[in-house]
Amino acid sequence: MTAALRERPPGTAATNGGAPARRAVMRWALRLFRREWRQQLLVLTLITVAVAGTIFGAAVATNTPLPANAGFGSANALINLPPSQNLATNIAAIRAHFGTVDVIENQVFATGLVSGAQLRAQNPDGAYGQPMLALVSGHYPHGPGEVALTSGLASSFRIGIGDTWHVDGRALRITGIVENPQNLLDTFALVAPGQVTAPTQVTVLLHATPLGAATFNLPRGATLLQPQPPTGLTPALIALAFAIVGLFFIGLVAVAGFTVLAQRRLRSLGVLSSLGATDKHIRLVMVANGAVVGVIGALLGGAIGLGVWIPYAPYFGTHADHRVAWSNLPWWLVGLAMALAVVTAILASRQPARAVADVPVVAALSGRPAEPKQSRRSPRPGLIVLAIAVALLVFSGGTQGGSGSSVFDTLAGLLAAIASIVLLAPVIIGTVAAVAARRVPISARIALRDLARYRARSGAALAAASLAVFIAMLITLLTTDRYTEPVDYVAPNLPPNQLVVYTPGDNPANTSGETLPSARQRQAGQATAARIAAALGTHDVLPLTSAVAPTDTGLQQVGPGGGQGTIDIYVATPALLRHYRIKASSISPGTVLITSRPGLQGTPNLVLQYGNFNSPNAALKFVPTPAIQTVSNLPTDVSDPNLLIMGSVAARLGLRQATVAWLIQAPRSLTPVQVSSARRVAAAAGLTIETKNGTPSLDEVRDTSTAAGILVALGVLAMTIGLIRSETAGDIRTLTATGASARTRRGIVAATAGALGLLGALAGTVAAYLAVLATSWRQLLAGHLSVLPWLDLVAVLVGLPVAAVVGGWLLAGREPRAIAHQPLE
Repeated sequence: MTAALRERPPGTAATNGGAPARRAVMRWALRLFRREWRQQLLVLTLITVAVAGTIFGAAVATNTPLPANAGFGSANALINLPPSQNLATNIAAIRAHFGTVDVIENQVFATGLVSGAQLRAQNPDGAYGQPMLALVSGHYPHGPGEVALTSGLASSFRIGIGDTWHVDGRALRITGIVENPQNLLDTFALVAPGQVTAPTQVTVLLHATPLGAATFNLPRGATLLQPQPPTGLTPALIALAFAIVGLFFIGLVAVAGFTVLAQRRLRSLGVLSSLGATDKHIRLVMVANGAVVGVIGALLGGAIGLGVWIPYAPYFGTHADHRVAWSNLPWWLVGLAMALAVVTAILASRQPARAVADVPVVAALSGRPAEPKQSRRSPRPGLIVLAIAVALLVFSGGTQGGSGSSVFDTLAGLLAAIASIVLLAPVIIGTVAAVAARRVPISARIALRDLARYRARSGAALAAASLAVFIAMLITLLTTDRYTEPVDYVAPNLPPNQLVVYTPGDNPANTSGETLPSARQRQAGQATAARIAAALGTHDVLPLTSAVAPTDTGLQQVGPGGGQGTIDIYVATPALLRHYRIKASSISPGTVLITSRPGLQGTPNLVLQYGNFNSPNAALKFVPTPAIQTVSNLPTDVSDPNLLIMGSVAARLGLRQATVAWLIQAPRSLTPVQVSSARRVAAAAGLTIETKNGTPSLDEVRDTSTAAGILVALGVLAMTIGLIRSETAGDIRTLTATGASARTRRGIVAATAGALGLLGALAGTVAAYLAVLATSWRQLLAGHLSVLPWLDLVAVLVGLPVAAVVGGWLLAGREPRAIAHQPLE
């Protein structure tokens, strides 16, 4: 049997079968997908999850903010009227000028909690206020002696429909449970119109044209408000940016997946080439397969995303604090996400398609891929993109910027940083393999050699792992930076076993410390605090003394990154120092403030400011660069006394001092029943209480983000290492045939996983630090940037590589099922 090549006769055109050949190739690609869908399940699952997550995330992001018309109902403007004797005349004038109006009267009353409530008179059938009122159960109040409560208010007072509720000396029968669908945090008691005897504020909803609003003379003390359009990037655009990052991440894994799939099909593609298929047809097989995977993943992801969101939307409203309609979706983003998923799969399949089309027919029929081309990749493109990312983040203003342009620059800078990671990943692998290959054992040497040889797959794996670490460390570092801001302090408000009783003038829900309590209020507060403490089984009650002159005192930082504290500066009384076991002799002479806030001591450009902050004509006084001493015995929570002024300094400055709150330390965490009982006792005395809220601690945020990043990175390594090792299965069979032990095989896989894990941890951490330093350069200049979470750094830089090595060692080492050559399927 002989074989020969015949030249095409001169003058004849080369044919490739035209449209029929392309249809035949695509049908063959579909059959291959149906036959080998299990091998593509990884990429298909990732695309499905990405599309579903994008749709669900876009729905959540779009519906999380309160509606733009919250507080306006269906009106396009409102006028807030202060209480006055001319209230009826003012409302009549507004009605005469604007036409139809809807009047809502509110009267503030005490609930015993730091968040108060309002007694509200509103017509359920009002012209504009209907979207702000909904009946949950029962019926609306229709006349005197009837009231409907919000569920939170009814729960706080432990009463329900049919019970009698006493407020301001009136006995009212509860007829129903109501809510404000536009703001579920709105706590109020609804009465019939005209049943609020002494309103503290009257809101008039109306429809105002620009000319009508400009030509109306507002009554004295009244304000006209209109809904403000959203500024900057919308939540949908931010969700799209995250979707692009996610699909980019998936594309990196998909490239490796399609490459291994092309290797599995290499002999079949060789047979196809031998039957006359051109290189274009071979590429079309892989691209069509990618398109099929993308379309199926997009459709499944869209169905899952909508299928999860539609039933979840009613429940999500309780978390978003307003009612949500499932149809309130950025539908353009849904379609765009599905289209991007298809494009991602097609683009991910193009590189393997070109590579497999370049394999000679004889080599393809033998099942042995062509030797990878040796190429020297320059780090210059990656470094240029990284420099662009840093420049964008620097000029964006970072976390200090609030305008739309700064948000856009921040997102563009982060995307550029991610692109630089992808560009630099193959260069990093080649450099490390060349440097370390001669200084490691044989198993690690083989692993590094394979990483360098198959740099397209290993580079995608390293980029994906680095991206997971980058996002996790970025969250960790930004959270650390925010929580360690010493002036604009952020932390949980109280431990779960503490409770604070406030006098009316020191309610944290209002501008704290504006007026000192009267002697009667202080006596009532002391007696009430003692009574609550006794009910909690403790006598640990610490009086907190505030110093004001005449209305407020606070710290301010001038210069870059400056901010003003919003928490009372309590007085370091002898009782407070004894409570926290602080000896007066341990405080340096001349100290103005003592604190437990990390980084406050030594913060530049600080001034102690006191005076009437609310009066533009009042002269404020300053103590420049007050001497501050850090005392670790003081608590660190926001509502605890973490910033104290020395009593002698307060007296020298002429600050008025009085007890404004009582801190109660219970022997164990407070239960809801104990909190409700303490609220009722405080409300009866005209006081308010504060207990632990849901603000997470710094450690909780950092540990969660770090653990999530490590788990995602390990998942990426597990998937991609499996793909890389499957591509080198022939080498493993050869090693086994020549006597390589299971320990050697385990060492190769463990070294591969460890190398990718260590390089991914280093690359992601360095990129995250560059991003944070670029966005927070103002805080760096101010001298209070803190981005050294040592435990999280150790967990990522040491824990991730170790976990990768251990996992690779335990899950590898099995002897190949067959030493013979892979049969043709």
